[in-house]
Amino acid sequence: MGGVRRVIILGSTGSIGTQSLDVITHVNRLFDEGRSPVRIEIVGLAAGRNAELLARQAERFGVRELALAEGNRDNAPAGCRVGPDAAERMVQEIECDLVVASIVGIAGLVATFAAVERGCDIALANKETLVVAGPVMIDAANRRGVRLYPVDSEHAGVWQTLAGVLDPAQAPPLIAPDVVRRVVLTASGGAFRDHKPEDVYHATPEHALRHPNWSMGAKVTIDSATMANKALELVEAHHLFGLGNDRLGVIIQRQSIVHALAELADGAVIAHLGAADMRHPIQAALTAPHTIDTRDETRLDLAALSRLDFSPVDPARFPVISLARRVIDRGGTSGAIFNAANEAAVGAFLQGKIPFGEIIPTVEAVLENTEPVPLTRLADALEADQLARRHAEDRITEIAGRTRA
Repeated sequence: MGGVRRVIILGSTGSIGTQSLDVITHVNRLFDEGRSPVRIEIVGLAAGRNAELLARQAERFGVRELALAEGNRDNAPAGCRVGPDAAERMVQEIECDLVVASIVGIAGLVATFAAVERGCDIALANKETLVVAGPVMIDAANRRGVRLYPVDSEHAGVWQTLAGVLDPAQAPPLIAPDVVRRVVLTASGGAFRDHKPEDVYHATPEHALRHPNWSMGAKVTIDSATMANKALELVEAHHLFGLGNDRLGVIIQRQSIVHALAELADGAVIAHLGAADMRHPIQAALTAPHTIDTRDETRLDLAALSRLDFSPVDPARFPVISLARRVIDRGGTSGAIFNAANEAAVGAFLQGKIPFGEIIPTVEAVLENTEPVPLTRLADALEADQLARRHAEDRITEIAGRTRA
């Protein structure tokens, strides 16, 4: 399990991608010092539209295999694959051991699925992969013997809290043993956790993007403000750990220090604590099953903690959590519908088309008006995604018309 690990990073110019490169630099330095059993070789990088940064990354890390989703051969680095399917083609053509799946939204789904079908382990930072196509993805992972190492801090926390009741090298996808009574994901509450819903109905993107604890991309930060990120994570946890609604919970932990908790049958509660730094779960995924030294500056200083605050999630303030539970219960393409509506609504908010307070009502309306179907192929999820986006755009147009009037 040690030695050289060949890695492709999908979404290398984004937040998780750039932090993954930082972690890889750290891990390789430890390897050179004899302090890590793993050395990571980057064999491919894929980006959305930032051709300039992609080129700089390729030069710095000596990577020849590149992919750019948006652009043309004139602005892309030499020899770079270009086009919407560029990342998928790279995954299919390049030998690797692990793929970091960090392309935001459904855009990363097809390339991630291609990596699973090739038998590559996945460092999964893209929530939408399992929310949209969970049953198909889990079936493919089990069939190909692929491990889905969670990069979300909460799911990485769940995985580590369950270490005492799992086999030493066991990683998702898995079925949590019966001794695990319940898994609880924590939420910061986002930018508006201390505001009443009516006070933030007309909040601006500038305000919604001011996360109190984390530094993340725009889409994820808005999802934190509505708590849609936690809703997506509930669905993801359902698939990663084989847990039903009755064994999944959410609680607000304001400091983002406790990332997950596992309640056991004997009454014990195991909590995962760590600094609010995404490099921790990234490193765990890239080097699993090994545990190696992290940077000192990213360690949690327990002596400096004055308090840990917990509070229940107010369903009136954050109704999206109940929508996630509905998605888990209904199954099929419900996840694809939910995710598509949320992506469309967040995009419309960031573009100034709808108020902040209409994001989750739009998701709920689309979920109500779009009938889910059984999910047996990736194509089923993609078709549901397109249908839900059309329904979402209709509602967004309606809201925009009312707002202008």
